[in-house]
Amino acid sequence: MRGNIYKIMGLLSAAFFSAAAAIGETFSVKSPDGKLEAVLNDGDQITFSLMADGKEILKDAPIGMDTDKGKIGSGAKAKGSSITSHSGTIENNLGLRKTIKDEYNQLEVDFGGYKVILRAYNEAAAYRFVSNFGDGEMLVFSETLKLPLPDSTKTVAHVVQGMATSFERLYKHQELGELKKQPNASLPFIFEKNGFKVAIVESSWFEYPGLRIGYPKDASSAQAMFAKYPKKFKLVHNLLQPEETENYIAKTEASREFPWRAFIVARKDIELADNDTIYKLARPCQIEDTSWISAGPSVWDWWVNWTTEGVDFPCAFNDDMCKYYIDFAAENDIPVVTFDAGWHFDRSIGLKNKSGLSQYINDEKYFDGKPYVNIPAHVKYAHSKGVKVFIWVLSKALYAYPEKGLDLFKEWGVDGLKIDFTDRDDQLAIRHFVNITKMAAERNIMIDWHGCPSMVGLNRTYPNAVNFEGVYGGEVNKWSKDISPAHNVDLIYTRMLLGPMDYTPGGMRNSTKKDFAISNNQPCVQGTRAHMVAMYVIYNAPLQMMSDRPCDYEKYPDILKFIATTPTTWDDSKAIEGKLGEYAVIARRKGDVWYIAGMADWNGKKVSIDLSKILDAGDYEAEIIRDSINSNIVASDYKRETKTVSSSDILDLEMKNGGGFAVKLTPKKFLWLF
Repeated sequence: MRGNIYKIMGLLSAAFFSAAAAIGETFSVKSPDGKLEAVLNDGDQITFSLMADGKEILKDAPIGMDTDKGKIGSGAKAKGSSITSHSGTIENNLGLRKTIKDEYNQLEVDFGGYKVILRAYNEAAAYRFVSNFGDGEMLVFSETLKLPLPDSTKTVAHVVQGMATSFERLYKHQELGELKKQPNASLPFIFEKNGFKVAIVESSWFEYPGLRIGYPKDASSAQAMFAKYPKKFKLVHNLLQPEETENYIAKTEASREFPWRAFIVARKDIELADNDTIYKLARPCQIEDTSWISAGPSVWDWWVNWTTEGVDFPCAFNDDMCKYYIDFAAENDIPVVTFDAGWHFDRSIGLKNKSGLSQYINDEKYFDGKPYVNIPAHVKYAHSKGVKVFIWVLSKALYAYPEKGLDLFKEWGVDGLKIDFTDRDDQLAIRHFVNITKMAAERNIMIDWHGCPSMVGLNRTYPNAVNFEGVYGGEVNKWSKDISPAHNVDLIYTRMLLGPMDYTPGGMRNSTKKDFAISNNQPCVQGTRAHMVAMYVIYNAPLQMMSDRPCDYEKYPDILKFIATTPTTWDDSKAIEGKLGEYAVIARRKGDVWYIAGMADWNGKKVSIDLSKILDAGDYEAEIIRDSINSNIVASDYKRETKTVSSSDILDLEMKNGGGFAVKLTPKKFLWLF
């Protein structure tokens, strides 16, 4: 009998502690303004919750990791916690504002072998895991982040083809449940809840695969998904893609900080167009001297297939064409020229030709020191005229020969590399991005990553990573009708959350929706001329392409001068007004000169801009490039005007269908003679 009593008491005790573990303990931290609250609950499963203005954003979202050291987040009992506060600034000479306010409250919860850190900013909350399993390595089999949201939740999702992707797709405005029929979505992933738009992003991303959102097989809720660790590779055209994978997503240090998972909270859409969360969460700069890093506008040859008018040499990727581009850049104070794929072999052979394709994908051919186009001579000539040179290189070639390739390009004097076609975000791909960027920095070489995810925060850690693609951009107009003005506006609220974006703007054959036609040699772009010009103010790109033919810019010297002299890095920015997918108005400042630009979808938009909310008191000379009365019919038509405005004025502007505007405001300075 006594034995039965002890057994019953034991069962009751186990049940009690099991219930206690299930209920767990609650820890929370609020933003400096008290409006956001991030909450962590321990117990059977750690959960993350988020409140904004007293309203629920996420409730009890399970988070954790499954590793060979144990399950992080399962059966969790906190051993202690602490809250700290931080108030400071971060300098960013290559961004949208030079000085970033960095204020947050941070909660650290210790679970023994690991910690969970919650950080609350006024505009976002984030969490990360920190493991402490001693020396050596650990395997991460999976990471948990389940979104407790109904299938009917409105989302904006960057739906990609699968784990192998170039990260170049439209942002789909759809219900969450639609993801059940789709492979997955890369970040940012935006959902609506209680009147807020919430963007899921990540930062401080090293030695770990990229976070996706989707519905794994048989999953009942949307959740985190990751590429598996590659075991064996195969060559797919010009790409190295995993042929076999391991049963884990990461093989990494047993004691480390894992990437931040952040939730940006916007009460108005326009707040998504002005957010520094990823940069603030990123690992600080690892380059001691960054004075050599500078970019600016760049002329670029590939989009127009090396064609132009009025020259006395064959239109092709040849030495004469390279000199022509360098001379055009120098004559128009354009600081950079970018030479794309084909300098290392005779591109006229064609990639459909077996010999041409073989040379194009041959890793050794890039570094044999015998380029078809004389890159060393062109770099020397460009430098004599004050122009920097970026050259294109295949990602897998630098994967095979990183030191040999970078040393050769350093010897040639190349200023930057446009590295293309990785098309993965597994751990080994991320290691490749970071290692090449670091090694390039050691050689004073800048990088423009293409065929890649946007390597969120890497531009803070290694600011020689001046730009990233990861965007369905202007180049796509060569073969698709997808790049609409609405998509161009979407990018301001979505892709630009991740940092610099190499959209490749500048198309001069502007067209209405019905007039758009696909062309390989002379591509068109949808939307008005002023819509295109506005991109040079709005889009974040320290290295910003001028994608069309030099001869087309020369026909419009006012447009050429405006986009060639618009800054690509800024001292301050203000998001004025807008709505996701419809329109946006943004103001940016360089020195004491302000620029204001707007872009609209096919419905157009009239705006009234209160200059007193942007400018210091005084009068300004305004240069305005805007849609004309006929831009709805002739998209290339525009109006340029100059006038004096006061800081107390209201500036009324109409964006036509797929239209836009760009305004440069220079303070008027009077010299009094006595």
